[in-house]
Amino acid sequence: MSAHDHNKKLLEPLRAAFLKGDVGRLKQEIMDAFAPDARIKLCFPYQDVEGPIDLCERVYVPLLRAMPDLERRDFIFMAGPRWGEGKSGDWVGAGGNFIGTLIEPWLGIPARGKPVFMRYHEYFRIEGGKVVEMEGIWDIPQVMLQSGVWPMAPQLGVEWMCPGPAHGRGVVTAPFDAAEADRSVQCVWNMLHELKQGTAETPDRGLSGHWHENCLWYGSTGIGSARGHAGIRDVVLNSFRQGLSDNVRALEEGVFFGDHDLVAFTGWPSGAATHSGDGFLGLAPTGRRFTRRSLDFWRVENGRIRENWVMVDMLDLYRQLGVDVFARMASLTGSHFISEKAA
Repeated sequence: MSAHDHNKKLLEPLRAAFLKGDVGRLKQEIMDAFAPDARIKLCFPYQDVEGPIDLCERVYVPLLRAMPDLERRDFIFMAGPRWGEGKSGDWVGAGGNFIGTLIEPWLGIPARGKPVFMRYHEYFRIEGGKVVEMEGIWDIPQVMLQSGVWPMAPQLGVEWMCPGPAHGRGVVTAPFDAAEADRSVQCVWNMLHELKQGTAETPDRGLSGHWHENCLWYGSTGIGSARGHAGIRDVVLNSFRQGLSDNVRALEEGVFFGDHDLVAFTGWPSGAATHSGDGFLGLAPTGRRFTRRSLDFWRVENGRIRENWVMVDMLDLYRQLGVDVFARMASLTGSHFISEKAA
């Protein structure tokens, strides 16, 4: 068994606890899986989390109180070494949906007593049999939308509970194949390097030759999802290329890893840009420089990208552009959530 197969197996008890939604068992499995001094970085409003105890008490206990029947459904579960010459570190990536009935307000989001779902992407670095680093982004705006309150600009893409990989093998159980993983990451690496050369005058740069003609781009709520080259161009690329300048992506500094035909990328931040033009998220240009966090998965099919799951920390992005999404939501709902990590 490779180290990467072992690392996936190492997190199986934690996955089982998440599926059951038992807060006592979940606390125990988190404490068993994580090193006491693990570095944990989550999306806004959580931000830096002070180890596994803080992860339990500040993050998961309130979520389980609001959704006592919470289940976590992974549709991607993969592992591999950090890709690239001179790089090191072994990672596990998980993506899926939380599902539960929201019976109490959560983060100021009103409870309607109905089932909701929330996509998550989370990456874990494993060392010495313990999680020593975690990065996670949850699609919190997705819950706002389902609860009937929307404090952000309208999105261009489609909103849905996005599916897992079409071939049904997102939870990878086959033995780790280093050669296939390398080919898959190389495919995504090549695409991203061409994609970042595109401009508002070359909106299709990076699509042809890299993406399947019927590809699917599953974006965070606030951007939405798109299908095909034209959909990705119109929903995503035009918005970024027309609304941003000096837009850079930290590919060399980020972490890539692959497992069979799946590829993961994390950067914290994953890029930076200046909000200088119209079209970006439907917001008037602010002139502000901001960074963005994203945790992404791709599935490669016959040398081209067939599916891409993108998770951007939209709440942190809005925060940097001067928009307090939680304050706007409070004005609509009368809620009074204030994040102690808002600064």
